[in-house]
Amino acid sequence: MRGSLLGLGLAALVGGAGLLPAALGDDAPRAADPAPVATSSAPAPAGGPVTAWLDAALPEATDLAASTAVRRELTGTGVPADRLRPAEGGVPAGTLLAVVGTAPEGARVVAAFDRPGDGSRLLVVDPAPAEPTAEELDRRRSLAQALLANPTTRADGAAGEVLREAAVDPRLLGVLAAVTASDGVGIAAFRSLPGEEGTALPARRVLVDSVGGAPVPGDPTATERLRAWLAAQLPPFAPDDVEVTDTGVLVSFRYVSGPDALVGAATR
Repeated sequence: MRGSLLGLGLAALVGGAGLLPAALGDDAPRAADPAPVATSSAPAPAGGPVTAWLDAALPEATDLAASTAVRRELTGTGVPADRLRPAEGGVPAGTLLAVVGTAPEGARVVAAFDRPGDGSRLLVVDPAPAEPTAEELDRRRSLAQALLANPTTRADGAAGEVLREAAVDPRLLGVLAAVTASDGVGIAAFRSLPGEEGTALPARRVLVDSVGGAPVPGDPTATERLRAWLAAQLPPFAPDDVEVTDTGVLVSFRYVSGPDALVGAATR
C-alpha cells in the first residue's frame, strides 16, 4: 500500500483510517537497508531567525517570494538569494510569500518575525493554503481521541490539550497513533519553531520521552529501535528530521500546505 506505515495500517486503531500499526519490538518487520533518518545535529545555519526557520521549516524545494525591498532585507540577514523569488508579477506557484505588515486576504500566516528598529513584523504566509475538508478534520479528531483513550498514551498538560483539540499535523498524528497502538508512547511536548508561536498551524514537531514504557533516550535499545522504525517509514509518514536530545527524541515534519490531502492519497 502506497505511503503506509511500513506497509501496515492503523485500521485496528481507528476504523476507516486505512493503516495498521507497525510494531517496534524485535520481531517487527524491517525494511531492507532503510535510509538513515535525518538529524538536526548539524550546526545552526548562519544568519538571522528567518534563515534558521527557512532551513528547519520548509522543504528544500519551497522558496519565498517577496518584493524587491523585502528580498534585499532577507538576503542581508543571511537568507540565500537563490531561495527568493520576485513577487511583483504575482506569487510563483509552490512558493510562500514574505510580507511586511499585514497578510493578504485569504493567506495563512506560517511564521512571523520582529523587525529591528520600528517594531513592525515580517510575515511568512501561504498565499493559497489548502484547507482540510470536514471529513479530513473528523479523521484528525477521531485519531487524536483514540490516542488519548489508549491507556498506554501519556500526554499530560499542554501536550494533552493539543491532542484534545486535534491540532496535530495528520502525518505526525499517524506516526504517533502507530507507535501507541503497538507499544505505547510518552509525549513530553509539541514544540513550535521560533517564529511560529501564536500561529494556527497544526503541530508538526513532537518530543517523545518514552516508548513501550522505556525512557528515551535513557534506554539506548528503545531509542535505537524507535530511530530505526522512523527511518523505515515511507512518505508521507517519513519524518523530515529526527533528533535525539537529552530529554527525548524530537520528531519533526516540515511545512506543507495540505498535509491532509497527502495522507488521504497515501491511505486510500
